Amino acid sequence: MLRAVTEKVSFPATTARIREDDLADALPRAFRALVAMGARPDEAEDAVQEAAVRALGSSKTIERIDGWLFVVGLRVWRARRVRERLLRPLEWSRRSTPGPDGTSVTLLGELERLPQRQRQVMVARYVLGLSQKETAAALGIAQG
Repeated sequence: MLRAVTEKVSFPATTARIREDDLADALPRAFRALVAMGARPDEAEDAVQEAAVRALGSSKTIERIDGWLFVVGLRVWRARRVRERLLRPLEWSRRSTPGPDGTSVTLLGELERLPQRQRQVMVARYVLGLSQKETAAALGIAQG
């Protein structure tokens, strides 16, 4: 896995060699930690690989590469999960349900009637399952 990462990015030999050794030791631990957090092995591998590429490309000194890989890998994995949920077809939302006056309504139809900001909040909270705090942060609005 590390070989594929370092082939994609070119660095001065001395810098890359030192970092490659540190990365080689830290990659398996970061991978296991992400799997322990709930990532599938393929998801964990992709997230750790992306974190490793970022580490190799970073101009800053990374003191604790194992912790850094875990945190960045976790953020990458979570961001991908959110993206996948956003892109997942909302088939359940196309089913019609009886409205208060006996007519059929669909969730998407009702969401489309809301102003954009309210629609974004509803989707973030009830479709994506984000907390109130996460919704506020994601949309750049005040909590509550």
